Amino acid sequence: MIFKDCICFQLGAVSRKITRYYKDRIAPLGLTHGQFFMLVALLDEDGVLPSQLADKTALDRPTTTGLLDRLERDGWIERRLDANDRRTIRVHLTPKALAEREAILVIFQDINGRFLQQFSPTEWTQFQSFLTRLDASDGQELDQVS
Repeated sequence: MIFKDCICFQLGAVSRKITRYYKDRIAPLGLTHGQFFMLVALLDEDGVLPSQLADKTALDRPTTTGLLDRLERDGWIERRLDANDRRTIRVHLTPKALAEREAILVIFQDINGRFLQQFSPTEWTQFQSFLTRLDASDGQELDQVS
């Protein structure tokens, strides 16, 4: 099979290209790609559980914990005990993050918008459907290949 017909190669190549665009734009903020998207998720909904952030960003929990550790160390977020359940920790944006809210959202919306412009609304809906189908696959199809 040649690379142009390999879905893993094609998705990976596009993902790396998009990541490069983000890295160039977020470098002045001192954030990594993963940290940036964690902040975008928190700007969408602040005060959530770390497990909710992991689910929202499609990252495993150890990776999420590492990203949150570094964001906390650098003053972007803070972990606070839940007021109603002191066994629960919630993640909150700091004043530093809130001060950069507009810059973060402009970067996110600009880059995402540039890529979305490549699709008609119908194409984007179809593409999302294809990605959802791939993501929902439980891998059994791959296990059956001999």
